[in-house]
Amino acid sequence: MVGITIEKRVAIVTGANAGVGYAIVQRLVQDSPFPLIVILACRNKSRAQEALESLEKYFDDLQKKLLRSKTKQGFYHPELKIELVDVGSVSSVLAFNQRIRNQYAKVDYLFCNAGILPSVGLMWSKLILDVFRAPKDVATRSDVLIQPKQHLTEDGIGNVLACNVFGHYLMIKGLEDQLSKTEEDPGRVIWTSSMTGEKKSFRIEDWQGLNAEQPYESSKWVTDLLAIRLNEIWGGADNNTASGTSSGAESINNKEDTFSTRRVTRSASKATLSSSNNITNTKKNIISITTHPGVVASGIGGLAAWIITIRIWFHYVFRLCGEKNQTITAYHGANANIYAALKQPVEKLDYRSKYGSRIRPLGSERLAVEKVIEYEEYQAIFVVDELEKLRTSFVASS
Repeated sequence: MVGITIEKRVAIVTGANAGVGYAIVQRLVQDSPFPLIVILACRNKSRAQEALESLEKYFDDLQKKLLRSKTKQGFYHPELKIELVDVGSVSSVLAFNQRIRNQYAKVDYLFCNAGILPSVGLMWSKLILDVFRAPKDVATRSDVLIQPKQHLTEDGIGNVLACNVFGHYLMIKGLEDQLSKTEEDPGRVIWTSSMTGEKKSFRIEDWQGLNAEQPYESSKWVTDLLAIRLNEIWGGADNNTASGTSSGAESINNKEDTFSTRRVTRSASKATLSSSNNITNTKKNIISITTHPGVVASGIGGLAAWIITIRIWFHYVFRLCGEKNQTITAYHGANANIYAALKQPVEKLDYRSKYGSRIRPLGSERLAVEKVIEYEEYQAIFVVDELEKLRTSFVASS
């Protein structure tokens, strides 16, 4: 009997060498019903190689465990590859895009995960006060970190925005043809945003966040604006769908807190861009979804190891007290990313919502789906217009 060959799907994960990016690779491979080629898109070669070797061992051990198990479970050992890219560098991303286009006719999943949260310490007085007046904020927010103002990269872009947003936008636009698949099975762009991405952190006159006290939070609001707006540019909704309210509820294996559903139609968009925008609304079969990992006790923010250790214990206490965002581990934090990547049918995904990883006190995972209620289309159009102007200027000069 001749076996049936199943076509491999291609996934790109930026920042895959550690944290949520590493966990995305683990969970995507474990849960995917298809064999995968997973591209670890990392900046540092040695760390990427360490991650690849660690993941190879992880999947080897998993495969052996499943073979010994009496439970039949489909599992495809992935083909892991390293591609070096610095998402904060225009030339690096453009070169990466060219290599991917040369090697792959299609890309099924693009996880825009890499990001930075620079800090120079803690605001100890605010931290101590918040422990008494707003302890939940201490457990869920990053605003006790002292964030330095952004510096300009060699490309003249704010360093936080360059890494967290623009580099990924440049990557997406360079791989649109590879990502665009079919209406029933569109390519998926999945963003790792943040719970702290809020409109109040953003000023349109300082859209790069160069003067922001919290440039990280500003960049994550831009992420959410971009993630939503891309669907409208690609023809992901008409005006009625984009502005309408959705209703209904769907259970996700009895593990979901809330879920507002809206059919994500693939018809041509009627939304129009500002007159200065260089983007045309050419239909693309791609969907863009924004997610957040809850509160992961990672090394992002550059805090000392002893502070991170204390923080982890602090988060576990809050989880036991019922605070549902305390995912703590990157593995739990990646839950929302994987749901957004693998959920079928695609019409069950609501691109106007943010998908969040949550967890119960004893560790069972949940998913929160919350409307990005502060989304303003004029802000999104303006931001995408500015990003596109930057992109076209760099592409023209490359």
